Amino acid sequence: MKKGKEKESLWKALKNNLYLLKLSFESCPGRVIGEFFYIGYRYGSSLFYTVIFMGFIFKFIEEGTDFHTVLFFLVIAGLFWGIGGLYRAVYERTVSPIGNQKLYENLHIRMYEKATDVELECYENPKFYSQYTKAASQIKGRAFLVVHVLPELVCSVICAVCAGVRIALIDRYAIVLGIIPLVTTYFFGKKSNQVKYDLYQENIPKEREKDYIKRTIYQKDYAKEIRLTHVFSMMMEHFKKASDAVIQNTKKCGLKAGLLNFLQGSTNELLTGMGVIVYSTIRLLYFKNIKISDYMVLVSAIGYLAWCLTRTARLLSKVQDTSLYIQNVKDFLQYQPKISESQEGRMPEAGNTNLTLKDVSYTYVGQTQPVLKHINLEIGKGEKIALVGHNGAGKSTLVKLLMRLYDVTEGEIQLNGANIKKYNVQAYRRLFGTVFQDYKVLSLTVAENVLMDTVTEEDRPRIEQALRDSGVYDKVMTLPKGMDTMLTREFDEEGAELSGGEFQKIAIARVFARGSDVAVLDEPSSALDPIAEYNMYESMLRACRDKSVIFISHRLSSAVLADRIYMLENGEVVESGSHSQLMKQNGKYAQMFRFQAENYR
Repeated sequence: MKKGKEKESLWKALKNNLYLLKLSFESCPGRVIGEFFYIGYRYGSSLFYTVIFMGFIFKFIEEGTDFHTVLFFLVIAGLFWGIGGLYRAVYERTVSPIGNQKLYENLHIRMYEKATDVELECYENPKFYSQYTKAASQIKGRAFLVVHVLPELVCSVICAVCAGVRIALIDRYAIVLGIIPLVTTYFFGKKSNQVKYDLYQENIPKEREKDYIKRTIYQKDYAKEIRLTHVFSMMMEHFKKASDAVIQNTKKCGLKAGLLNFLQGSTNELLTGMGVIVYSTIRLLYFKNIKISDYMVLVSAIGYLAWCLTRTARLLSKVQDTSLYIQNVKDFLQYQPKISESQEGRMPEAGNTNLTLKDVSYTYVGQTQPVLKHINLEIGKGEKIALVGHNGAGKSTLVKLLMRLYDVTEGEIQLNGANIKKYNVQAYRRLFGTVFQDYKVLSLTVAENVLMDTVTEEDRPRIEQALRDSGVYDKVMTLPKGMDTMLTREFDEEGAELSGGEFQKIAIARVFARGSDVAVLDEPSSALDPIAEYNMYESMLRACRDKSVIFISHRLSSAVLADRIYMLENGEVVESGSHSQLMKQNGKYAQMFRFQAENYR
């Protein structure tokens, strides 16, 4: 049963490696084919010069072969060596590096496409996110390794068979001496690989902690807190503890790996290295039943067979070792999203967006308590809706459900009377123009940041109007290159570093530029003062006269502009109505509004 399990494990490892080799071939076929020729030449020339060449030379000497025949043989061997050497030089310096870049580019594009295909919920699942980060960090190195290892494994097996046939023609029993390293190397190598993988797994949490601290120290977002508090010394303590844990793990596993390598090397040298010389010498000098040429071939061929089989065993160990990491890549790329990004589904009708939430509840993965409970609300075409409430009330989650970034746990959301799951996801999401409270400004030009797409000349008037509507156009025009100025100095020393409020207005301009049927603003105005926020919402409502607008704001002065207000508390709608209606009810909304008004006064 145990042997069967090991065979199954090796077969699974080969399938995983072939899976990544297939991905690599699809990404850059020239790189994979070139590696096969490159390694084939190396192994073929090694077989020729180690086994065939020496045997012919000594045979020529024994038989007194004509000098011109020997010279011709040497010239052909030299040409073979020279042409092969030229191919190796060209391949190593040009073909391989260029192929590596293409392979790296295409594999990572595949990873990035998959990362954008999975639902947002996956990023909030620690297990899935850990798998993604491991896959992203490993795919490049493991792909390069597989592209090299599998062709070498094929070549080593072929050359081992050729060497074995040559040995069998002289002494079939001598093959046993060449097979010993295959067993020992595979046995010790498999155990060594498991030790290294255990070390990798144990160090992952500590390495992530170290990386987080490193990023925190370098990023400007944390610079003020680090300089004004004692958090730096505390973080250094965490960094040292994580580093010490990695050191201890390495010591523990390093001793095991070193002992396994020693046992493997000693066994091979003793049984094969010395064994073949002793065995062949006894046949030559004591029994005198082989020629000197056969003696030379036997010694070199058994040594070469042992080397090939040792390489085969080590390559098989690498295949198994690599398989453990490839499984992360495979699981990630083969993950089937719950919210499919395929082109299937109905196409929503443009300009007609009546949204209805019917008894909607939602519970985050890994949690037991729902963050939203039995929500019922309607958003008619062209309505201006405000979602208000304290932090943690579920406002942002509700908006993400509306855009189908998550799927509801219970109930359903309808667009024009049909469940939104029946619509094409991408087309449905294009109905919404959105800016979240944790918006991100990218290291791109102002125009690209607003359009969030490739900018053409036809797009520029729309971008300009969007900047005007968000109130940041005049500031943008003072920048060195206007709308073509890079934001942040990440890649451009002349890039613009704007204030938080100005960056926020750039993000808000995206909603104006998108021209969607529904505008969603999830507290995008936290960096604006109350007057600027009020003016921004007024501009938004003017620009979206015929469109639906959903906005979330802590400042209830902006909610006055809404046609209908929904107040959420503990994941439930506790009050709804217009501003005047809610003020007359004199409930929680009226209490919060008066409290804020008093603070403003």
